[in-house]
Parts: sequence; C-alpha cells; structure tokens
Amino acid sequence: MVMTAIPIRELSHHTARCMAVVKAGETVDITERGKIIGRIVPVDPVHDVRARMIAEGRMRPATAGRAALLAAVRRRLAAEPVDAASRGTAALLEMRDDERY
Repeated sequence: MVMTAIPIRELSHHTARCMAVVKAGETVDITERGKIIGRIVPVDPVHDVRARMIAEGRMRPATAGRAALLAAVRRRLAAEPVDAASRGTAALLEMRDDERY
C-alpha cells in the first residue's frame, strides 16, 4: 500500500487531483503543520457491497440508462391490472418526471 502525505491546504485547492490518487489505489494522509490529521483510503472491495455482488455473479451492472429503466417500469405498469395501488404508482412516477425534466 503506497501512502502519500498532502497538506490540508493542497487538499482544499486540488481535491480532484487528490481523489485521483486515491482512486488509483493509494492512501492519502492529510497533514496540518506536519501532523497527520486524517486519512483518505480507497474503498476496500470486500466492503463495497455492489462490487462484491458483481464479482460473485449475484448482480449485473446496469447496461441501460435511467430513461430506459423508467420506460420499462411504465410498460410493466401498463401491462398490469389496474388497481388503486398501480394508479398511485403511475401518478407518482409522472410527478417525479415532471420535477426532474
């Protein structure tokens, strides 16, 4: 495990650069006046539930975007028998679409 020390001021000014270092697998120690005050570590795949489930074959990452997913939900809702619960769900989806677009 490679460690890099970065003064807090540099972290403040170059956050994206520091996050790129962490994303590359390095641990970054945050210092203030030469003393370590914090640490940023890459996510351990064992603790990343999504990555672990994908690695175990229990989950597949999405291949379609949000719009395609919403369209599939609407098609499924339209195909199901209409009852009060389905009408409520459809109305809620419409309201959310109006808010987001």
